[in-house]
Amino acid sequence: MKASTLSPVAAAASPEPPPAAEPRRLAINLLYLLAGEFAAKLFTFASFSYLARTLGPRDYGFIEFTLAVMVFFSLPVDLGLGSYGAREIARNPEKGARLLREITGLRMVLSICSIAVLGIFILLVHKSFQLKLLLAMYGVSLLGGPFLLQWFFQAHDQMRWVGWATIIRQACFAGLVFFVFRKGTPLVYIGFIECFSVAAVALFCVYVARQKMGFSLPRPDLQVAHFRHHLKESAPIGLTELAWGFMWYFCTVLLGFLFADATLGWWGASHRALMALHTFVWLYFFNLLPSISRCVAGSNARLLQLMDHSVRFAAWASLFGAAFLTMIAPALLSFLYGPSFRAAAGSFSILAWMLPIAMLSGHHRYILVAYNHQRRLLRCTSISAAVAVILGFTLVPLYGGAGAAWALVIANAVNLLLVYYSVRQLVVEVPLRAQIATPLFTLAASMLAYVALLQWNPTIALAGGSLVYLIGFAGTDGRRLTSFIRMIARKGAVEATG
Repeated sequence: MKASTLSPVAAAASPEPPPAAEPRRLAINLLYLLAGEFAAKLFTFASFSYLARTLGPRDYGFIEFTLAVMVFFSLPVDLGLGSYGAREIARNPEKGARLLREITGLRMVLSICSIAVLGIFILLVHKSFQLKLLLAMYGVSLLGGPFLLQWFFQAHDQMRWVGWATIIRQACFAGLVFFVFRKGTPLVYIGFIECFSVAAVALFCVYVARQKMGFSLPRPDLQVAHFRHHLKESAPIGLTELAWGFMWYFCTVLLGFLFADATLGWWGASHRALMALHTFVWLYFFNLLPSISRCVAGSNARLLQLMDHSVRFAAWASLFGAAFLTMIAPALLSFLYGPSFRAAAGSFSILAWMLPIAMLSGHHRYILVAYNHQRRLLRCTSISAAVAVILGFTLVPLYGGAGAAWALVIANAVNLLLVYYSVRQLVVEVPLRAQIATPLFTLAASMLAYVALLQWNPTIALAGGSLVYLIGFAGTDGRRLTSFIRMIARKGAVEATG
């Protein structure tokens, strides 16, 4: 959501603004993604809230442990091929059909390899037979991964199909959970449900690629020569995503091995709520990547203009979101998962501050991807993941979920610093201080208002603090967003009448 008015820095540096259609296309695509993700998250929240209330914190923790483990086996199935393919097709659309076949074939090979390694893990891990069976069923679902073509839709700016794919997957999962799962139902049923939902969305993706976009069926191309070339380009992105997975999910797995009580369930609930919100962060940059990639062929001024608007919006939205979530954490966790999960509020209050950190670092991470600096991004993310692992081993045994939350926040802050300095060195300095100073100052004023009003009523205090923040936004950068919305409305009216 970039504004149409340039900052003084960007205006002075940019004699060639981006095409007028670019902000509108970004906004419309983002609306498709947000609408799809919002609907999907409703299904997800409903299904996992039902599972948490049905199973209780201890048994619910088994599901969260399974999902965290599967992160390290599902990411290698893609190995960065989605981001790589979207980038290449955005630059050269004529490569679309060929890359669709070659990437699908390569992902099939990777899925079989990942399933084999998962089988060895299941044999070696010291867990119950029921949990091992659940892991095995999730492993079967990896066979559908090569035919999840959201990356292909992204490359063609067809974000509406990305949104529908997300809805279909989560709607199938939620519907079957409500229909099948009851107290005493074996956990392995969740694995069957996951397999069905993946198969449904894979069929949908193939249908859209063939019937709506005019491409032939994605018959896998299994030529080894193509594999080597694509892996050379995508592996740094994929290994970065795997390191990112370590940073975000290692503590969940560690908690699963160290704690046999409700601790893992409480942590899993808070972590899941945070990851649901973080999905909107990912969607924002999923939508932004093609536009960043198109800046590569132009001057740095075009990139700076895009980043100036985007960073300002990200700072205002994410800082307010983190503060608001911190204030309502106990009530929110109780509402989502039931009163027995109120104890998860402590770790969630810490995790909420990962949102502004992730929003700010995301701009620099995706610039590194778009400008072919995947190896530097891999280095930055690997260092951050190592920090998360070291802090996890240090803090989790002592403080449980709170220690895991602090490990994640600190590791993500380290990542922000590393990618910021990498972009400044390799591409161009993308300013942060000017864009985040006003939101931070306004946040401090709103927190003072909140504390002052808290002695009367918590609800009034929350409303008063929020009002101060919104007034500060309206008085500073609000005009940018208003101008942007008016531009979209004008163009939409012209097209409708034309």
